Amino acid sequence: MVNFRYHLVSLIAVFAALAIGVVLGAGPLQARLGDAFSSSDSGGGTQDQSEQLASAKRDLAAQDDMVQAVADRVLPSTLEGVATVTVALPGADTADVKSVGEDLAAAGADLVGAVSLTENWQSQDMSQYRDTLATPIASHLSSPPPTDATSDAVIGYALVDVLTSTGSEQDLLSDMLTDATTPILSVDQDPQGKAQAIVVVGPRDAGTSTDGDTTQSGAANPSVSAWAGLARAVASAPAGGVVLGDASRPDSMLSQVRTQGVSVTTVDPVGTRMGSLSAVLALRDAGSGQRSFGVGEGAEDVLPPFPDSDE
Repeated sequence: MVNFRYHLVSLIAVFAALAIGVVLGAGPLQARLGDAFSSSDSGGGTQDQSEQLASAKRDLAAQDDMVQAVADRVLPSTLEGVATVTVALPGADTADVKSVGEDLAAAGADLVGAVSLTENWQSQDMSQYRDTLATPIASHLSSPPPTDATSDAVIGYALVDVLTSTGSEQDLLSDMLTDATTPILSVDQDPQGKAQAIVVVGPRDAGTSTDGDTTQSGAANPSVSAWAGLARAVASAPAGGVVLGDASRPDSMLSQVRTQGVSVTTVDPVGTRMGSLSAVLALRDAGSGQRSFGVGEGAEDVLPPFPDSDE
């Protein structure tokens, strides 16, 4: 009993420290890094500035080490046998998708596939095409979409159908989404309809258009409707879905999804060990409605609930 209590208390302490570390890492530590880089770029690279940069890097490295220690302790068996697929959004860093895949594997999930969405999925310039495509797609879905579903949501439901079920209708939907002339979907590793859960990984800096043409991440006219529609759809996966992305600003796409009240689990910040770990932990209860974890705009809790120590 003493050993169990010690294990439980130590685990809670680690997570409390982790939460503090994440908040610091997303704020003061990142600011220190930015200030140090800015000073170096302006030509004022003094010894003090170099020491500040080195200190900030050490702090961030220590934070990553702490997150890894927590991951090693709490991830095993949390998603044992759950067939999962990753969906990379335009501009998503391959390293971030890989990190999520590694954490899913560590949690015991069966990573059955990986797909990517193209700019045609989110470009406002292609919204009319998606409106036209949604009509035939809706007639081939395994279940009728909600009556208030947008065209972008219908396309999202089609993606979920293709990833989580099989049959002639799903084959037809896949053909529509991967059409060579205007592809929306690119299949990197075909899940063959076996997926139960979906993890969406967005780019590190995804915001609404700030100059009428592009965002800081370089995406052409991204559509909030596309993001919200996909988020709504992935939540309908048999074992739920999670959207991992950027919520660093009010105009960030993930922030906009949260603002719209989409019933889905969202996690930020993408591109961090904390974000990857949280996305995998959040997948355990991804069917619990609208939940938001992280330190960005609209986040309600820093960390998802973690497994009981006796599980």
